[in-house]
Amino acid sequence: MIAGVSRRQRLPFGTEDLDPNVAVVDTSPKRVRCYVRGCQNVLRTPTRKGKGDVCPDHGIRCHHSSAGGTYSYVDVRDNAIASSDLLATRVISHPFKFEGHRLGLERSEDMLSWNVFRSLQEAGCLHKVGQFIAGDTVSVEPFLFLWGICTTDDDLTPWNLLVEARKRFESNLPVERPLTEPDIALYLPGRYLILIEAKFTSPNTFYSRGPRKNSSSLTLDELLNIYHDPALEILDRPRACSAERVYYQLWRNMIFSEHMARLDHPNTKAYHVNLVRKICEKQSAEEFANLVKPEFKDRFQRLTWEQIYDLCIDQKRLATLRRYLETKTAGLAKAFCLG
Repeated sequence: MIAGVSRRQRLPFGTEDLDPNVAVVDTSPKRVRCYVRGCQNVLRTPTRKGKGDVCPDHGIRCHHSSAGGTYSYVDVRDNAIASSDLLATRVISHPFKFEGHRLGLERSEDMLSWNVFRSLQEAGCLHKVGQFIAGDTVSVEPFLFLWGICTTDDDLTPWNLLVEARKRFESNLPVERPLTEPDIALYLPGRYLILIEAKFTSPNTFYSRGPRKNSSSLTLDELLNIYHDPALEILDRPRACSAERVYYQLWRNMIFSEHMARLDHPNTKAYHVNLVRKICEKQSAEEFANLVKPEFKDRFQRLTWEQIYDLCIDQKRLATLRRYLETKTAGLAKAFCLG
């Protein structure tokens, strides 16, 4: 936290705090008025060559591009609504967490995932999400893994099933690239294993026919050959092999989910969920669902952040989470279709 800046509020800045009308004061170097309503501080925006200025009153950097305005917190705890000290001291620097430095961003899907699912965990409501996805009637709280790290009881140990899946599928990749890192996982041993690919402002990405897109990507054929096991049954690989494109994060997570569930127990059902905003990613989810065999059609699902909100609306313990989702912004504008 910046000297002289106290912990200002329990919620990150939201629709009531931010002015979506960006005031550009100068262009060389670019300077904007702080995005918090009524703030008169003028700040240099971050560039590739410099971090820009920090508002001395609100502890944020104001970013601006042709796409509009967004901001980031200097202290990641200001972007959290749950277990902020745990996040700042043990999670952000965890060797199993990829790109932990991005958790301070307004548009960070990782921070959104932390705030929502850690809040559900603290309220004892994770089982409601598990029930909704898997149709399970058991009210036992599942284990929660964020980015492959166990947050149940603040254990923070890497998930052994994920480690094994990485060994199986990613021990000899043809290019240097990040290993598969499920954003969120709900795991009830012997019953269900749910891997969740969370999206906020970014789209589902795909590989299409042709050469590599860049030095760290795979070709479509490599994806389907590497992430394949003849014992797995959920995905229709022949159909995928004839497709013009495949959403590779969804493919990898579905493969991992089924493989990890098999490692756990014969009765453990594997699920993969694409968690998105209500207005986003309908076509990509439908397209990927066509690669799931009909007898397993419930094992891949598109879930929205708005549906998560509906699941917690009657829970008094989740009042802070509800307010967070109601006021959450993306690019300084209202993020979700709520209210």
